[in-house]
Parts: sequence; C-alpha cells; structure tokens
Amino acid sequence: MSANQITLFDLPSQGRCACWSLNPWKTRMNLNFKGVDYKTEWLEYPDIKPRFEKHFQLPEGKPNYTIPTVILPDGSYLEDSLAIAHKLEELFPEPKLAGIETPAWDRLSKDLLPGIMTDLRRVYFSRLPERVLNSASYEYWQTTRAESLGLGKRPDQLTDADRDAAWADLAASGKLKQVSALLAVNADKGPLFEGKEISFVDFAWAGFLVFWKRIGEAEFEKILELAGDKERHLKFLEVLQPYIKRDAF
Repeated sequence: MSANQITLFDLPSQGRCACWSLNPWKTRMNLNFKGVDYKTEWLEYPDIKPRFEKHFQLPEGKPNYTIPTVILPDGSYLEDSLAIAHKLEELFPEPKLAGIETPAWDRLSKDLLPGIMTDLRRVYFSRLPERVLNSASYEYWQTTRAESLGLGKRPDQLTDADRDAAWADLAASGKLKQVSALLAVNADKGPLFEGKEISFVDFAWAGFLVFWKRIGEAEFEKILELAGDKERHLKFLEVLQPYIKRDAF
C-alpha cells in the first residue's frame, strides 16, 4: 500500500468475484492504464447507500448513490466515472489519455449508449440476476428495475419473447452500426476511437463489450452481429486487453 493508493468501489459477482458492470469498468480500466496503486472494495446493491451516505451528500437533484465511487489519496470520496477520469488526469498526468470529453465520447455516451442500453433492458435486466448478481442483491434488483421496465413485470417475469423484442428494437434502430461507424473514423491510424492513442471513450466502449461478454457468449455474439464489422470490435478489445486483465483485487 502506498500513500497514493485509491479505493475503488465495485459490484461483486457470482463465483469468482470480478468486475462486470460497464460503469465501474470505465474507472477500473482508467486506473489500470494509469498504473495507479488501488484496491477494490466490493459492495452489494443494498449496501451502497449505507456505505456512502455517512461520508458524502448527493448533489441536489441526484436520486441515488452510484458505483463507481472512489476514495482518493486525500481521503475524499468522488463518484461518477467521468468526474473520476478528470481527477485522475489531474493527479496522475502520465501516462496521459488522448482525451476525455472528446467528440467521440460525446457521441457515444450521450447519443448512442443510452439508447442501446434502454433498448436492451429486457435482456440484461432479466439475465443479470440469474447469471451475475449474488443473492444479496437479487431482490433489490427485481424491485428497483421493475418500475423502469414499465411493463408491469419484474425482471424475473420477462420471457424469451420479451428479450427477442428487445433485440429486434435494437436492430431496427441501427445504433450499434453507428458505433461501428464511429469506431472506424480514425481506422487509417489505428483500431481505437482516436486511432492509436487511448482516450476515455475507449474504456466506455470496451466496458460495454466486456459487460455483454460477462452476461453470456450468445448475447455478446449478438451484439457483434448487430454492430457489423465483428473483427474491428474484436481487434479493439485485443488492444485494450492489458487494461482489462486486472478485473479484481
């Protein structure tokens, strides 16, 4: 442990406990890229608020405490992967990211990913409890996600027909193909969004892909199928692999 050690709060999983959620993946990959000394503290969903509320207050208008959250070397708490990225760039300027809030980040994080994840709620809302979440988070997940589904069902009541409809909606939207086009903008320079240089948006898209791979190989393959240009995304993940390897501890 060093004086500069950071604590990363992450969500545990079944079996071997390792990072799975796309949001903490962004911060974990960022820490791995920076080579920062950090440790992981795992929190089940119902334990997030009790753990954080005695240390910091939510900004006005923000309804829930979230992960990722970190404890910085000075003992302060900071949540939200984007805010954490800016702070890490300030505290640990080398190696430097090619950019954080780049045009590609804005397009992916504001326009594409929210729509993709909304379309696929019926898939991952139902698959996560059975394949990834521990029993301690099961009822919390069912209760909190039922309302946002807006179908009058809990996630554990969703059917194959519900999931098929979600995939059909996503296919019709063309959003995954738009991500492929965005990833190809600098293809003459390299396989990343900015070509050869790593930027924060790379962690966001890699986190999304690893999230679906953790849910299941069939779902991951479906993502690649709908995105088109499968080899481009696999090459992208291959380049990011050094920052994905450390998924725990």
